[in-house]
Amino acid sequence: MTDGMNKSRKAGSQTGWQIFRWPLVMALANAIGLVAALVGDGWYDLVSWATLGLTLIVIAAAWRGWSAR
Repeated sequence: MTDGMNKSRKAGSQTGWQIFRWPLVMALANAIGLVAALVGDGWYDLVSWATLGLTLIVIAAAWRGWSAR
């Protein structure tokens, strides 16, 4: 009964890791940015701006890619 479970996956389907890896990376980047903004000044500000701004860049790129379809 269970030996056919892995073989029954359709071509082109994705695993949970393939689906959630980039949202997890973005969540980690946001967490780093928020912590950096809270704990210090100077280069911490640069880290927070870069990591939090990265989210906006990814959103804009995805939105642009979807609107081009």
